[in-house]
Amino acid sequence: MTTSAQFRVHPVRVQPGPRALAPIVMILLVGLAAPAPASAQAGGGASSVDALEVLEGAATRFAGLEGFCAHFDQHVQNDLLRQSFESHGELCQARPDRFAMHFAEPEGDRVVADGQDIWIYFPSTDPGQAFRSRASAAEGRFDLHREFLSDPGERYDPTFEGVETVSGQESYRLALEPLQPSPYLRARIWVGVGDSLIHRLEITEDDGLVRTLDLSDMRLNPRIPAGTFEFDLPEGVQVIVR
Repeated sequence: MTTSAQFRVHPVRVQPGPRALAPIVMILLVGLAAPAPASAQAGGGASSVDALEVLEGAATRFAGLEGFCAHFDQHVQNDLLRQSFESHGELCQARPDRFAMHFAEPEGDRVVADGQDIWIYFPSTDPGQAFRSRASAAEGRFDLHREFLSDPGERYDPTFEGVETVSGQESYRLALEPLQPSPYLRARIWVGVGDSLIHRLEITEDDGLVRTLDLSDMRLNPRIPAGTFEFDLPEGVQVIVR
């Protein structure tokens, strides 16, 4: 498990509510980058990195995956209110439309997409209610490939910003500036120099919230246990349909 040192703070605990469904699920759908293109591998210097080529490679690699699982550490920062929130747990995704985000902290919180519906249940703040929405109503906002990686260079303009160490891995940092209407003001991804995996994703939402997700212990195309993408409604919990 990975914990970034800069996040070792004592945050004000602000639990995201149903309004945060899209950003949270978008984050959990982070895929994996393709092997670094030859221009990026040659010496690893800034002048040799083609940001668009890296983004195109990520799109190709993600499209070829059947699924993955990973440990996540999430940090949400609201500078305006001087509040922050941290969480961690396990996430899995299986193409084309199933995923699960099970939180170890806050324990018991979860987000599940079963192919038809998207469920959000946060017993840490509201144990009496679960929220359900049709996956078809998401209009692609829960699909990383469609949002960040489809049509590389047309939806987002990538810029190479430097090399940083993330989760113990030297990584290329790419900024993604929206070229079309997007639920985000901007985004960044960190792609490992040596292993070509996305180790971090950062998005800035239109309300100023900054969400950062670190991924570790990634397993590609794993055997995902039965029931991972099923939501069992706890007895007595009210379902709110959105």
